[in-house]
Amino acid sequence: MKKISIWFLLLIIFSTHVSAAESLYTVENRDRVMQDYEIHIDYPVFNALHNTDLQEKVNKKISNHVEDTMREVKQVAKESTGFPILYYGEEFVVKEGQVFSVVLTSNISRGDKYNSNVASINFENGKDGQLFTLTDIVDMNLLNQQVKKELKSEPDTYFHQSFNSVREDTAFYIEGEQLVLVFNKFEVAPGVYGTPEIGIPLDKVKKDPPAHETNVPFPQII
Repeated sequence: MKKISIWFLLLIIFSTHVSAAESLYTVENRDRVMQDYEIHIDYPVFNALHNTDLQEKVNKKISNHVEDTMREVKQVAKESTGFPILYYGEEFVVKEGQVFSVVLTSNISRGDKYNSNVASINFENGKDGQLFTLTDIVDMNLLNQQVKKELKSEPDTYFHQSFNSVREDTAFYIEGEQLVLVFNKFEVAPGVYGTPEIGIPLDKVKKDPPAHETNVPFPQII
């Protein structure tokens, strides 16, 4: 019984160290409660990426997003009268292979008015890892065709008739062989659907890498 207990303890310690080694980021928060506004933001801080220069860039982009958001909320509160501004920022991180997507959702309310906007920071981890955007990896014309098909397939849910095109800064993440777009509240559907996600097969919209410019960085997303 004593031997079993010792091995069980060692297994727990080993598992704890493995989990800690695999964790590449921690979640931090910023809270500020004032008379005319209230801010609660959760955001990730990466601390174990392979490329320290990339890690600094990623954390800087996240930090800038948080700081810009706080300034904007304070300014809106300053110019508003009546109900206080309530802001809640939430995050989730999606890992697909060596591709990471940090999805940041901003929820803001004032009285009976609610809105949510979504942004994403996407990068490829690794020695030569890099940040990349939606337009870096997809053909926007092909993407718009696929999204319009998806919206039209569910006319009772989406604003398919008023939809024009996907914004170049639309939030997204990679999951399996799917490119998942995350739209702002009210952007493609009624507010009851929150921030809708639409998955598109990546191979239908993926941009081909440069054929001749071999020195041009191109993320290996799949």
